[in-house]
Amino acid sequence: MIYDYIVIGAGSAGLSFAALMENKGHSVCLLEAHTIPGGCSSYFERDGYTFDAGATTLSGLKTGRPLRRLIDELNLDLDLVHVDPGIVSVINHKKIHRFSDPQKWNEELSKHFPDVDHKKLWSYFREIEKRGWILTSTFKNIPVRSFKSLFSFLSFKLPTALKTTPELFRSVDSELKKYNIHYQDYLDIIDEMLFITAQNGREETPLLMGAMGLCYPEDTSYAMGGMKAFSESIAKKCSTIFYRHEVQKIIPHENSFTVKTRQGEFEACNVVSTIPFWNHAELFEDQKAKNFFSTKNKPDPSECWSAFMVYLTIPLSPERKDLYFQIHCPQIPNCETKSYFVSLSHPDDKSRSKNGRQVVTISTHSRSSAWLGIDKEIYTRKKEQTSEFILESLKKEFQLQDNDLQNVMTGTPKTFVKYTRRYNGLVGGIPHSIKRNPLEYIIAGSPYKNFYMLGDTQFPGQGIAAVVLGSQNLVNYLN
Repeated sequence: MIYDYIVIGAGSAGLSFAALMENKGHSVCLLEAHTIPGGCSSYFERDGYTFDAGATTLSGLKTGRPLRRLIDELNLDLDLVHVDPGIVSVINHKKIHRFSDPQKWNEELSKHFPDVDHKKLWSYFREIEKRGWILTSTFKNIPVRSFKSLFSFLSFKLPTALKTTPELFRSVDSELKKYNIHYQDYLDIIDEMLFITAQNGREETPLLMGAMGLCYPEDTSYAMGGMKAFSESIAKKCSTIFYRHEVQKIIPHENSFTVKTRQGEFEACNVVSTIPFWNHAELFEDQKAKNFFSTKNKPDPSECWSAFMVYLTIPLSPERKDLYFQIHCPQIPNCETKSYFVSLSHPDDKSRSKNGRQVVTISTHSRSSAWLGIDKEIYTRKKEQTSEFILESLKKEFQLQDNDLQNVMTGTPKTFVKYTRRYNGLVGGIPHSIKRNPLEYIIAGSPYKNFYMLGDTQFPGQGIAAVVLGSQNLVNYLN
């Protein structure tokens, strides 16, 4: 059988593209190396508990935004609970609750950081965020894939796009400096939140992406059942998924492609790959593709992030009602940022937990170079050192005892290589930076006609909402 589309990778980008295209009547074959859907935002099950593989959250659920449009178009069966506050920052004995309501958020900031015009600053961030979402819903052919798609920019919303352009060249820090903020804790909270959403700090993150990232906790929900429920709800809309089919070769023909896995060969008129940019070089035999997918044509992968993960269960507590925390701390051994992100299962989510316990996923940024290609004994020692530091901090902040921590497991970039096949275990996408050529955001490259790329190393990059948006834009382009 010759499919209309072969999709490589059943992460959020691949699942959403395959389901949307099948919904429009196309024949789609989805190939996934792992045994379950979800990619780096997947899940795993141990001892009767279901853990999210990454410290992931769902945002972009307001009317007209990517996840809301995906859920409505596919009629996904999800039980969503709005999370407010969207995140709690714990820093120097303070708990700063990131409330959805702008007034409550301003009051929270003023309580901890007086003498700053929080209302003016965050109103401006929301204004930029609003313009950003207008752009994504209006210019659906970004990134540009053909000369014809340029005509989509001839819109009455073009002035909005032009007004937003300077915000690609200005950093978040350039705006913050106007307010003479002298509270280091305030700046640290913004920095660490940006590392979650833009993979960069305030001095390099473009104002457009930074404002959208800083506002994302206002639009956060929890899916009962966790990322398992989210991924499986989309996978049910895909009639042809082959698991344990790691792609070995992609062979281009004049009007089609052959895609080889260890289990067989598949043919399609079009191929859509969601794997990281650098993974492609080994999939093609011709020099043209190898040159295109060299590290010279994307930021050096050493500049991108992987993650150190800790998974465990803790006792439920009626006093612990929030689900998402960013715990600030001294420098974590073998990691780069000075915080870790804590994601808890919902107290009422019995599908993920049992025995009055709560599932916990912890994530922090780390470089792949710290974990790959090192001696096994050194690797084990570094894992123990990093996990012990994080767990000691968690016990202190959550007032836990040693015996409260159960089902403890850890993950490193090596773990992501093993289970997701991602190049060097890199997760989270390419860091947004004012040093990056803005054309990379709006022009899509490809070594072949009818070969397309999606995912977090393509536009628009970060997070589930962003990669789903990229899939929606490609579906719009192809139909």
